[in-house]
Amino acid sequence: MTGDLFGHSPDQRQLEVHEHAIISVPRANHGQSIRHSHEGGSEPHQHPDTGPASYTIDKDEWLKATGLRGGGRKQFTKTPEGEQLPIVELEEWQKSFEVHVGALPPGFRGTGGGMAAATRMILAHRMTVSNVVPFPSTPKRRA
Repeated sequence: MTGDLFGHSPDQRQLEVHEHAIISVPRANHGQSIRHSHEGGSEPHQHPDTGPASYTIDKDEWLKATGLRGGGRKQFTKTPEGEQLPIVELEEWQKSFEVHVGALPPGFRGTGGGMAAATRMILAHRMTVSNVVPFPSTPKRRA
């Protein structure tokens, strides 16, 4: 068997620990999740009855990307750990998201999701930005 792009042989590769929310019956139960590692687990995926993988955001990456404190340290294992389940490919709509930008409407109190929300989706779920949608600077009023 050949190595990966970085020259690691299969026995040198480490498996990234990640988490999936349980979202469908029969296992759905208020916030339960599966935390595990397995071959191919570093690539966005899901399993039957779960949501897409959620990865730990490294605190140094988070600080560099947002200027905010937070995040943790990624964990890796040499062999698969935790519950092992069949991999289900993500559907196209689960791989990317749109960013909507523009001035806030008059009287709106808040800041919206901001860059931190988009950065979290990119780093924690390995999603990509499919489109940036500009909003007009002043909202149109309905007649």
